[in-house]
Amino acid sequence: MVGSKLKRWLYFWVFVLPALAAYAMFFINPFAQGIRISFTNWDGTTPRTPISMAKQQFEEQVLSRIEREEDREFLLQIYSFDPADDRYKRYELIGRNRNRVVRILNRVGYRPESYRYVGLKNYLDIFTGGVEERFYPRTYSKVNYNQNSSLPLEIPRQEFEKVFLANLRSEAEGDLASEVYTPGEDVYTLRNEFDEFTLEDRIWLLPEVDVEYTVPPGAVDELIAGVRGAGLAQDRNALEQTVSQFLDSYTLSEASAAELREAALDIYNLGEFKRLLAENWIERKFEMGVVGFTLFFMFFNVLFSNILAFLLALALDQKLKSRTFLRTIFFLPNVLSMIVVALVWSFVFFNLMPALTGIELWMGDPAKAPWLIVMVQVWREAGYLMVIYLAGLQSIPTDVHEAALIDGAKPRQKLRYVTLPLLIPALTICLFLSLSNSLKSFDLVYAMVGPSGYALGTVPFVMDIFFDAFAKRLAGLATAKAMLLFFAILLITGFQLTVMKRKEVRL
Repeated sequence: MVGSKLKRWLYFWVFVLPALAAYAMFFINPFAQGIRISFTNWDGTTPRTPISMAKQQFEEQVLSRIEREEDREFLLQIYSFDPADDRYKRYELIGRNRNRVVRILNRVGYRPESYRYVGLKNYLDIFTGGVEERFYPRTYSKVNYNQNSSLPLEIPRQEFEKVFLANLRSEAEGDLASEVYTPGEDVYTLRNEFDEFTLEDRIWLLPEVDVEYTVPPGAVDELIAGVRGAGLAQDRNALEQTVSQFLDSYTLSEASAAELREAALDIYNLGEFKRLLAENWIERKFEMGVVGFTLFFMFFNVLFSNILAFLLALALDQKLKSRTFLRTIFFLPNVLSMIVVALVWSFVFFNLMPALTGIELWMGDPAKAPWLIVMVQVWREAGYLMVIYLAGLQSIPTDVHEAALIDGAKPRQKLRYVTLPLLIPALTICLFLSLSNSLKSFDLVYAMVGPSGYALGTVPFVMDIFFDAFAKRLAGLATAKAMLLFFAILLITGFQLTVMKRKEVRL
């Protein structure tokens, strides 16, 4: 009895205690530090113990507030005064000394401006919309044209008809649009007589401007700008005043003056349509944001990768001569590095697909990019899940299949009532892996789209945390998001495992 107790204690000290110590060191301690940082405004670079401080600041905010003389002496051993810079400075600080300095600074109430305790502010900002708008799913208006710009030479037919014309409020506005643009097979084209550069050239090519140089270019620029402004405001008095002031300031022939008035009137009339186009060529768009794309990626990756893996497993469970070779081929993408996979598929989408299909934008199109990323993830992950499903299929006893055949079960019935129920343990593992991998996805998306993912709406949660911490210097906020992601993964996968395990028990 004594010997058995000694053995148990020996096993505990030799095997269990080192594992517990490693667990505490590499999980519990970093996790606790993460929780602490999530309650601060840390920028990711500012240390809790300042590297240097101005003499007056150090003496007033630190030294004068220390109550214990031994703490004061210890701190002056760490920080030495540099007369050249009039600052107290420290060098490398590690281990127990660093912890003691932190405790002393906490007691005197000193905290760096970029490492202060802010309580639940980071979490409240996340849940109340206090972070960037593109973090959340949202609808917004996309303005396709600015009235201060020249009219586009071409407008895609679908946008012109389904967006611009559909937003017009009267038949007269539609007639004006038909007068300015002519329909083509794929685009609406601006008529030559409404080309703003052509209208302005009529003024720039006047002899007094282009040949005789009696009118300075700056004056012509001011004239055109005034006529444009009057046209956008549809203020005829402003037009007449602008043209009259110009003609009074410079001597033009009767022919040039008449041509100038006519060109100015045409530019003025163009302003009405420019304002109409700016007000009505507006689209309502939906942006998934970081949260939306993460959920989108999770749902469709879990759905498609498991369906594809299951179908491949069913096919390769048959007695095929090439099944070993096919299993290797389908599993091969999982062997490759995710970065390599991302770079190869990026080449395909940016170079090969435009050449093969004639469609210019693939990964650069916000409508296609999320689906393409899901496709690449499914392509890589399905082979790994296939192996698990295949192992589950081969673990089903053959006598169960034989009994089903004897009872007259058809292939569809055998799949539904025999194979699928007995495959639930494999399904549990595959769902868990695909769920957790989807929520933790980073390297694939980062290598394929990088920072441009915000414009494409393809930034997953982990990638947003990465940019917050290292690009925007919001390490405290990023850590709060990481904590929320941890608990989200814990809840989702925990719920999934609980439900699936109950189904296994019922079997």
